[in-house]
Amino acid sequence: MLFKFFCDESYDSVSKDPITYVVAGLFGDDPTWKALDEHWTRTNLKYEVPRYHASHLNAKTYEYKGWSDDRKIAYSAEMLKVITDQGRRLHAVVCGIHADEYRRVISDEGRKKLGSPYLVCFNTCVVLVAKEMHTGFPTEDRVCVLLDRNPFEHEAQQMFDRLKNNQLFPYGFRLEDCTPKSMEELTSLQASDLIAYEAFRWHHDRRHREFKTRFVMDQILSHNGLSERYFGAKTLTALKDGIEAAICEPGQLVVIPKE
Repeated sequence: MLFKFFCDESYDSVSKDPITYVVAGLFGDDPTWKALDEHWTRTNLKYEVPRYHASHLNAKTYEYKGWSDDRKIAYSAEMLKVITDQGRRLHAVVCGIHADEYRRVISDEGRKKLGSPYLVCFNTCVVLVAKEMHTGFPTEDRVCVLLDRNPFEHEAQQMFDRLKNNQLFPYGFRLEDCTPKSMEELTSLQASDLIAYEAFRWHHDRRHREFKTRFVMDQILSHNGLSERYFGAKTLTALKDGIEAAICEPGQLVVIPKE
């Protein structure tokens, strides 16, 4: 069977160099994605918007300008329900990095090996998906990765192909292909926008002592399940020596998460 992983990125865009960066998405089979697509499209039509856009919705700008809080909450709740109604057939995968700690802890040379914060998170998500498929899916099952278009998409495709063909990566045979698409081209990518935005808020809030899981993430955790990796100062410090001692070309180092 061929599965699909739709993913998107989210980060704080106020500063030139983001502090928190996340890549997140949803993994499922074609019947599940078809069901989501139909409900998602119907909800957008109901609210008379061309597409779901998390950051615009939360700020009530662009297509959501003039919306009341009640309308915003109702729309958000319906979109979340489209995801949670799929239950465990649609699984969330998240990787976050505190990019400021990445710049502080890992040397310039080490960061060249791992690549941009986006590439670190994207690669980790792909590895997580491939690794988890290997432990619970038939040998013939594969995954296609579809990512929202972004400045790093070419690097992401190159890394995906290297992982797929790397004989030292034991889960590479699970990887089928990697394709950038816009959210206008593929409605299902809009669901990854929701999870990426909420995952960003989740990881960004971890800096605070009184950190609490937001309602949306709590619902996804409860209904869909979630696989997650998080690169904060503690994790990056533990990985520092191995990263900086690695011998590889720029952007070709991948961290394989442990159990």
